[in-house]
Amino acid sequence: MKPLKQYETRVRRTYTGGKRLDAFLGKSHCENSFYPEDWISSFCEAKNKEYVKNEGITRVECGGKLQLITDVVNPSDFGKGRSDAGVLIKYLDAAERLGIQVHPTKEYSRKHFNSEYGKTECWYVLGAADSACVYLGFKPEVTREKFKDLFNSQDITGMLEAMHRFDVHEGDVILVTGGMPHAIGEGCFLLEIQEPSDYTMRAETTTVSGLVYTPEQIHYGVGYENMLDCFDYTPKSREEIIDAHFLKGNVSNEATYAKHTLISYLDTPYFALDRITCQKYTLNEDSFVTVIALSSGNMIYKDEKTELCRGDKYFISANCDDVVFKDADILICYPPKLD
Repeated sequence: MKPLKQYETRVRRTYTGGKRLDAFLGKSHCENSFYPEDWISSFCEAKNKEYVKNEGITRVECGGKLQLITDVVNPSDFGKGRSDAGVLIKYLDAAERLGIQVHPTKEYSRKHFNSEYGKTECWYVLGAADSACVYLGFKPEVTREKFKDLFNSQDITGMLEAMHRFDVHEGDVILVTGGMPHAIGEGCFLLEIQEPSDYTMRAETTTVSGLVYTPEQIHYGVGYENMLDCFDYTPKSREEIIDAHFLKGNVSNEATYAKHTLISYLDTPYFALDRITCQKYTLNEDSFVTVIALSSGNMIYKDEKTELCRGDKYFISANCDDVVFKDADILICYPPKLD
């Protein structure tokens, strides 16, 4: 199977955004809406208040028409030893602060959702307003009891002050492990790579723009006490979070390309991410990968040349050998490391 071009799969969220994403994709009309995310190589549905069949599942071009990726990709395309993709990738553009939240660990998901996937994620900042920031982890003095009091009183200022605030800039790479309290600030445009889950436990009962969450949207039926148990209350200093969660990566230079390892399997076993700037780079992987173009360039497979535009994304099967990229700047997203 040749590389599958992926088309926009915009997903409704409870926050607004998308204008920066539209501009990144080269659209002539750019605006914010409640569709601020584009899901990439997604085999899972969005968990929204109103269920829409297949919402979130990526659309690809195959046989001259658009189809769901789940109807096109076979198990063998994932690679030997793999039965599913094991990863979800998104463009995420926040025009308002996202709510204070946490995602489950694998253990929490097994116990409460009968799922083998938690939701560890990582953000690669593609663009940021001057005031852009994120909130990560509780300050050392915050206990479950203190945070429960803040939640019960819906003291939003108090909850934000309970977490560490960090300014963010284009190029930052931030690892958010399952259980870590966090919030994405206004003006953040990210590529997010994560475990394939849409479970988000919320600490705010109303969004910044005034939408009211139902109890199901806050705790997915597990109850408020179990929702509070999803948060990790381990004391962490600001310096500890910077050291463990702001990834530094490394760069290696070869004759025809430079590889910037943004996320390695030493950082997390759940996914990896490289940025390749090349005159020529040949892709040969045992597993499927997702390639995202950050600039114009060319992709060549079996003598068929495809022109790349910024924002283009491709699902490249494990059965695709010798995919060549020329004069390109690309991201390569990898699935979980096999045991």
